[in-house]
Amino acid sequence: MGWQVTSTISGGRRHNAATREEYTAVARMLDDAAASWRTASIAWSTAALQLSRHRVSVPLCPTLASEYANGNGHATLPYGQLIQRCTDHARACRSIGDDLSDLAALLIRAHALYETSESRMTRLMTELLQSVGMAAPAYTAIGAGALTGGGMLFGSAVERRFNPVWGLTSSARAQEGLLGAAASAIAGIGPIRSLLRTDEVNAAAERIAGVSAPLHGLVQGTELHVEEVTTDVAVVGESASVAQSLEHLRRLAEERLGKVDLGSGLDYATIAIQRYRRADGTVGWLVTIPGTDGQDDSPFGWPQNVELMSDSPTRRMNADSARMVVEAMRQAGIGSDEPVALIGHSQGGIVAAAIAADMCDDYTIEHVVTAGSPVANHPIPSSTWVTSIEIDDELVAALDGASNPSTDNWLTIHGYATQTAGSSIDTVNADGSCTPGDTASSWQRGYRAAEVRDAADGKEITHWLKYHQAAYQNATDLGSPAVIEHERHFRQVIDGELEETRYYRGRMMHAGVTTAPSERRIDMDALGDGE
Repeated sequence: MGWQVTSTISGGRRHNAATREEYTAVARMLDDAAASWRTASIAWSTAALQLSRHRVSVPLCPTLASEYANGNGHATLPYGQLIQRCTDHARACRSIGDDLSDLAALLIRAHALYETSESRMTRLMTELLQSVGMAAPAYTAIGAGALTGGGMLFGSAVERRFNPVWGLTSSARAQEGLLGAAASAIAGIGPIRSLLRTDEVNAAAERIAGVSAPLHGLVQGTELHVEEVTTDVAVVGESASVAQSLEHLRRLAEERLGKVDLGSGLDYATIAIQRYRRADGTVGWLVTIPGTDGQDDSPFGWPQNVELMSDSPTRRMNADSARMVVEAMRQAGIGSDEPVALIGHSQGGIVAAAIAADMCDDYTIEHVVTAGSPVANHPIPSSTWVTSIEIDDELVAALDGASNPSTDNWLTIHGYATQTAGSSIDTVNADGSCTPGDTASSWQRGYRAAEVRDAADGKEITHWLKYHQAAYQNATDLGSPAVIEHERHFRQVIDGELEETRYYRGRMMHAGVTTAPSERRIDMDALGDGE
């Protein structure tokens, strides 16, 4: 058994209240029709049961000349055929009812008809849990531990091996509230003030970064070295959709971490910048930014995440990873008036959001795509479109302690990972396309799920990019107008011929050092071989 992802959509609305009412009315009509068909199914099943009882209570005459009468004029009903027909009709009515219910659910998911009430309830539960956590931190910690431990034990028992990842699944709904409570305590935000804001985590991150950033600079160095690197392998190829761009992002991330070997020679802390020549002669840009690699001299280390989450624009843009991407954009020659799309996973998505929020006077950031990135409180201007993909139990996306804004320009796709139960699901291919399952109609495929490519048999961390790819595929299958509109806008930025793909690598070093640590290690190895 593998894993599959089912998606729901919030934000990015492109229809008015009247249109929403029309969709809601259609969904209700479908539900009513489904109920009628199920009632008919029950009636046919009851008829079959009554015929079965009648069959055993009435003496039967042998059938001779015809199917219904014998030679003595006695009639015999074909009970077997009648019961079978009633059973078939009951099954058919039940199937139609189920299909209509699925269509209603699909309509609700595609158009986010219940989004407002669901988002309000989520916010209420988050704030309630946060208040409880601040009022009774000890009991909250015990409860959180029990929730996480219970899920860990139950999931491990089902899987028949100890797997702590199940603790993330059991605590998924409580993660934002618990993190908000912890952040409020760190930032010194009182219970009343915390009810009026959602950026407690960002305030706490600023307080932590005020200490951690200087200390990390002493260890790693503060001098940033960014240079272009070349390869003959097309790790990041030409893209015409968000799905393709996500696949290229995954290829670059796995290549630089050594999870796959494409023979490119690219290593950690490497991003890609592409220039597209559009039909009208203008230029569009796509910047692909992988996530944290954690290497000693990498600008994409763990501490930089805290700086990027700060509520201070200066702190965010002084984070090494943000500085690296901005410097690479400068070296690539991106003009201030040329449209740019940014796509990033994890820390890469936070960098993209920070640049869109804090460099809007220097660059024309038209679209940002984030996967598994806690960016809810980054002040991205309304002129920039944001497409965020989050998995419910990945934890990382919940580190902002808040839900993403639900606006016309900000679309969030929420993915829910479950184990596959059959073969009638979509498969996300290596090029970002989708191969439908064999036993479901087109709308059923979109309703059910998209399969996670290369997923483990047991539960694993859903922060891996392959889960976000499946979530986006399923959201695309839904036919949501909001997703279609965001896809169209993303394509518009890079709608043209790919002219070049350039790769940039960053390294951190101490002041006065002219060679990156990784390069020094290579020289020392070469010297050793010479001896």
